Amino acid sequence: MDQVYQQSMKKIVHHKISETAMESIKLYIIDNNVKAGDILPSESELSKVLGISRASIREAFRSLEALGIISTIQGKGRYLRDFNYDAMVEHLSYNLKVHVNDFREIIDVRMALEESFLKKVITIMPEEDIVTLENLLAEMKEQITNEANEQDLVTTHTLFHQTLYKRLNNTLLENLIGVFSTFQRYLTIMKKYKTSNYDEFISLHQKIIDLIRSRDNSNVHECLEIHFKDVMNWSNDQKNTMV
Repeated sequence: MDQVYQQSMKKIVHHKISETAMESIKLYIIDNNVKAGDILPSESELSKVLGISRASIREAFRSLEALGIISTIQGKGRYLRDFNYDAMVEHLSYNLKVHVNDFREIIDVRMALEESFLKKVITIMPEEDIVTLENLLAEMKEQITNEANEQDLVTTHTLFHQTLYKRLNNTLLENLIGVFSTFQRYLTIMKKYKTSNYDEFISLHQKIIDLIRSRDNSNVHECLEIHFKDVMNWSNDQKNTMV
């Protein structure tokens, strides 16, 4: 028992050292005004400057790389990355996969986001983007006619929604829509989610295009509410089944 306790204490202490090393490297980056693209000092250099073992520095580097803060160039070293959403989106995708029961809340958030941004984009979307939407809708029709798998349809559907907000240049929104689609693909594979009525699915996307062509944003809420009705009903059915 004492031996197990001692091993646990060692793990806790090691974990704290690794955290300290990571925080120390972050402070070094800030204090020395390290900019995106700058090469960071080597493990041995930082070990001397920070007074932390090379092993702890190496582990801290791994953690920072996993978070998307730094990156490694083989043969050159580690450099500070520019700010990006990649790591955040990746971890969010993982968490969404775990908490399947929260899908309804996820859809509520997506609806609120899309309603707000669609109202903004409706008056500024150029004709070329509307044509792209029509082409993507035609592709979805073809996929349905050819009985393509649901995952392919989800991919095209995602491109449709990302194209809606292309002109807003909001990278986070684009990535979040990608996260939602990742989760939907997961449900398609693991929970056998499938669009219940393909004719209605196509019709609803045509209504979104018509809404944009009208340049009238007064009916955006109703349009999106109907658009997400199918997936919301599915999530409610799943929740009731689990009760």
